[in-house]
Amino acid sequence: MSQLEDIISQYNSGNLNYALRKIQELISSNPSKEAYRLLGKILLDMGREEEALEAFNNAGDKINVAKILINRIRYTDALQLLEGINEPEARLLRAMAYLKLEQYEKVLDELKEISGEYLNSPIFYKIKGITEYFLGNYYDSIKDLSKAISLYGFDADLFYYRALCHMSLNNDKDAEKDFDTAINLNPYYAEAYFGKGIMKEKKGKFEEAVKLYTRSISINPNYKGAYVRRAKTYMKMGMEDEAMKDIDKVKEIEDSKNKKDIH
Repeated sequence: MSQLEDIISQYNSGNLNYALRKIQELISSNPSKEAYRLLGKILLDMGREEEALEAFNNAGDKINVAKILINRIRYTDALQLLEGINEPEARLLRAMAYLKLEQYEKVLDELKEISGEYLNSPIFYKIKGITEYFLGNYYDSIKDLSKAISLYGFDADLFYYRALCHMSLNNDKDAEKDFDTAINLNPYYAEAYFGKGIMKEKKGKFEEAVKLYTRSISINPNYKGAYVRRAKTYMKMGMEDEAMKDIDKVKEIEDSKNKKDIH
């Protein structure tokens, strides 16, 4: 077994500190792209992202560099880095970046070119399903999100976006069920509480809606949409003072955002 293979074995066994020390020793005496790539993976697993980024750059590993850039919300930088790379994983990452940039047709263009094992990955169907939702293709979105759920049923986003599709199609029972599942998987999913609140409000269950909007706000105190909907619900309940407080909060959030945009 080579020295690099031994380090890989230690890394796969979870002995990160030992693997890190040994890979650093190997790089100091015999640097290689493979060694730097492994160093990057070890550092990333240890939460040392900045050092991992440097290691992946030294390895010339654009795929892993792009992953870090996407996690840092640097979508345009990731797209520039991946330009001209047409292997499936690069296309999947580009699709992810385009989705975040709301360039939905470009997402589908990238996904059309993907082949092999990635065609059966939950992330492929997740990206495709969410994109279809934003394009208003709700039935296609439900189909793709359901496929992703069949492959990996522990991602709250999948149930949340499928709930939004059902809600758009007035399938309220299915929507509420999916919102509940999203909340069970992620009890801090502010948007899922908000979506369920809208459904309760539509049914005239104003007190339940207020509780759900309030839960959204407790998770995300700057959730403008939740304040707006809660204010409207308060007005329907004849609670004008409470509604005005929420309206004032909306103005405060908007003013704060405008100041940040200026700077």
